[in-house]
Amino acid sequence: MDAHALRRQGWTISAIARHLERDRKTIRAYLNGEAIIPHPPGEEIQFDWLELPDPPGEWGVGVNAHLLVGALAHSGRWRAVLAESEDFPHLVQGLDQVVRKLGGTARRWRFDRMATVCYPSSGQVTAAFAGVAKYYGVGVDVCPSRRSNRKGVVGKANHSAAQRWWRTVPDGLSAEQAQSGVDKLSVRMDVRRRAIDGVRTMVAELAAAEPLLGIPALPFPAQLSVERTVTAQSLVPFDGNFYSVPPGLPGARVTVTCRLGEDVASIATAGRAVIARHRRAVRGAGQTVRDAGHVIALERSVLASFSDRAPCKPKVRRPPSEAALAEAGQLREGQATGSTAERVVIDLSHYAAVAERLRHVPPAERGGKHGVSTAPMQMSEARRYQQLRAHLSYLKLNDAAEALNRVLDQSRTERMTLTAALERLLEIEVEATEARRLAARLRFACLSEPWTLNDFDFAAEPGVDEKPIRDLATLRFLDDASNVLFVGPPGVGKTMLSVALGRAAVDASHRVYFTTAAEPAAKCHKAALEGRWKTCMRFFACPRLLVIDELSYLPLPEDGASALFQVINQLYLKSSTILTTNVGIADWAGAFGDATVAAAMLDRLLHRAAVAGIDGPSYRLRGHQQQAEVLRQGVNARVS
Repeated sequence: MDAHALRRQGWTISAIARHLERDRKTIRAYLNGEAIIPHPPGEEIQFDWLELPDPPGEWGVGVNAHLLVGALAHSGRWRAVLAESEDFPHLVQGLDQVVRKLGGTARRWRFDRMATVCYPSSGQVTAAFAGVAKYYGVGVDVCPSRRSNRKGVVGKANHSAAQRWWRTVPDGLSAEQAQSGVDKLSVRMDVRRRAIDGVRTMVAELAAAEPLLGIPALPFPAQLSVERTVTAQSLVPFDGNFYSVPPGLPGARVTVTCRLGEDVASIATAGRAVIARHRRAVRGAGQTVRDAGHVIALERSVLASFSDRAPCKPKVRRPPSEAALAEAGQLREGQATGSTAERVVIDLSHYAAVAERLRHVPPAERGGKHGVSTAPMQMSEARRYQQLRAHLSYLKLNDAAEALNRVLDQSRTERMTLTAALERLLEIEVEATEARRLAARLRFACLSEPWTLNDFDFAAEPGVDEKPIRDLATLRFLDDASNVLFVGPPGVGKTMLSVALGRAAVDASHRVYFTTAAEPAAKCHKAALEGRWKTCMRFFACPRLLVIDELSYLPLPEDGASALFQVINQLYLKSSTILTTNVGIADWAGAFGDATVAAAMLDRLLHRAAVAGIDGPSYRLRGHQQQAEVLRQGVNARVS
C-alpha cells in the first residue's frame, strides 16, 4: 500500500508507520520526497521476468515468451535474455548469460518473490538457489511483500524493452534474431544521460567504473530439459541448431536434455529411451548436426522405398457415363434443329425481360430523340427499402430496421396512412429501447428477488398497514428525498416490502441499488486501503434510491458504523434510502457500539422519513405452525 494514498485519506504519520511497519522518521522523509534508497557502485543487480504476449508461432513457446532482465542498480545498464519458460534451469541459464553480457556480477542479486528463488510466503531463499548464489559468490536479497519500489531500476528496463523492442518484433523472426534485436537495444541505451551529484555523465561511463566481481568460467551445472517435435527430415530443433534422430519419428514428441556448461545434449522419447546424443553446436549458429549412423539409416529408408516401376499406371478404358451420353445427345439435337441463337450457351433471358419492359414504356417517358432515357432512372422500390433499412441502422434504430418489412406489409393490408405507419414503426423502437433500459436498471439494482407489491399478502400480516404502504408505492417520497424505515422482528416482510418498493422505482425509470448493511462497510474499508474512497462514495451516491437491508443482523467491523454513516451522509437531502432493521431506534447506540455515530445517522435518516413498525408472527414459520396444528388435531381425533 502506498503511503501517499493513506496520507490522502487522512491517516496520520503514526498510523501509516504502524500499518507499513516502518518508523515515523522514515515515513515522514518518504512523504516529503527525501527518502532515497542508496545504490553504491558494484553493490546490486536487480533481476525480473518480463512476460511477452503473443510471440511468433514458430518459436513454439505457447501463449507467452519470457525475457529475463538484469540491471545494475547504480548505473542503470541492463541486459536481457530470451527464455522458453521461467523454471529453475532457464532462470539459472538466463542469470549466467545476463551477468556475462554485463561483464561481471555485483555483490548482491535482488529478486521479487519468485518461487524459483525463494518461498513466496516467507521470503526465505530455497536450498537449490542458495547453491547457485554460493557458486557465483553473491548474496541474495528478496523484496519485502508488496514493496515493488525496491526494484525500480529493472522495472524501467522492462518498460523500455516492452515499448521499444517487443512492440515492433515482426512475425517470421526467429528467437535468435529477436535476441540480437534486444541486445542491440540495450547497448544503444548505454548512451543515456545521467546526473550524479550534479555532474552530467552517461550510463556507459558509470557502468565502466563499477567494481564488478569475476564470474566462473562455466555456468552453474543445472540440468535443462525441453520438449521438441521431430521434423519430417528427422531433425530436432534446439538452441538455434538442428540435431538428427533415427528415421521413422516425424511428428513425435521428444525431450532434449543437457547440463549447463557441458557440450553434450541427449534426446529421449516419451518413454525416456535415449535415441541420440550429440555434441552441441554454438547457440544460434543455425547448424545441422547429424550422426553418421542416422545418415546411413535415413539413406537406407529412402532407398528401400525407391522403385524402378513406371511412375503411373497404364491408361485405363473409361467409357462415357449415362449422364455424359444424355448431355451429348441434347447438344447434337440443338445443332441439328435449332437456330444459331438457340445454340448459344449464354442465358439471355434477363436481357429479354428488360427489353419486354421497355416495349411498354412510352417514348416520351424514355426521353431523347431516339427513345433513349437522358434523365436518371427513378429509384426502384427494393432499392428504396434497402436504403431505408440502412438509414435506420445508421441511426442505431435496429429494432425499427428489423420490423420495417412487417410494418410495411401491415400498412398495405390495413391501408394505413403514412403517419400511422411511421408512428407504429417508432413505437416498436421505443418499446425495445425501454425494455433494454429496464433490463439494465434491474441488473444494476441487484434486487434479491423479483417481488412486487402485488406479491405481498397483507391479509397474512395484520401488523402491516396497507394504506401507507400503497401510498409509498406512488414513489412521492423520492421527490423530496425522504427515507423509509421498516422496523420489526425477522420474518414479518420487511425485506419483501423494501424490494417491492425498489422494483416499483425501477419500473418508474429510477436508478436503484439493493444491498445489505455489511456490504457498504466492507467496500468502504477496502476502498480506504486501496486509495479509492472517493470512487466508492460516488458509487453509493449515484442511485436515486438506496435500499439497505438487514441492519444490525450481523455485527459490523470496527470502522463499519463510521463507513455506513458516510454513505448515509452522502445521500442526505439528495437521494432516498429504504432501511430495514430488527433493532428499535432507541437501541441503535448499542447496536452500532457508538452513540455519537448512531445519533448522527438517525438525525439524517429521520429528518424526512416514514417509519413503519411491523409486528407479528414470522411468515416463514407460518407453514410449519399450520402443519403442526393439523398433526395435533389428527392426534386428538384418534385419542377421542
